[in-house]
Amino acid sequence: MVILVRVDDRLLHGQIICSWVPFTKADSLVVASDEAAGDELTSEIMCACGCEGLTVRVEKLSEAATRIGLCMSCPDRVIMIVSDVRDAMRLYELGMRFASLNLGNIHHEKNGRTITPSVIVNGEDEKILDRFKLLGVEIDIRDVPTKEPVEYVSRTGA
Repeated sequence: MVILVRVDDRLLHGQIICSWVPFTKADSLVVASDEAAGDELTSEIMCACGCEGLTVRVEKLSEAATRIGLCMSCPDRVIMIVSDVRDAMRLYELGMRFASLNLGNIHHEKNGRTITPSVIVNGEDEKILDRFKLLGVEIDIRDVPTKEPVEYVSRTGA
């Protein structure tokens, strides 16, 4: 079962391995990224972050959505990571349903709105986040689980 869907433009790094994995008690981590899955070296490096008790996989978005769809009743506790909100929406449109979306790191310094120091969204992000809210998906903005989530307030009032 997917216990966390996270948007993080850095994909896999220390905040996830050292904070989110223990907090969620995850035993599987899926990086859903067409770009990362298409780069053998990147995939190998990310998969090497696995350790005893934690499996790391790098998959294309369509593969990740299909695998999770087939494995909804699997006992694995899965963290799913995507690089941007557009990819999170693609997973949702491919049939992967989730009640909450964690925004950890999004950096659109130019033409972006700063929500937290690590989450700077652009206009396209805002439209997608508004759509998620209309679909009933909670937006959880925080980089690490020990921080209080920051509320996402739409510019459009959605």
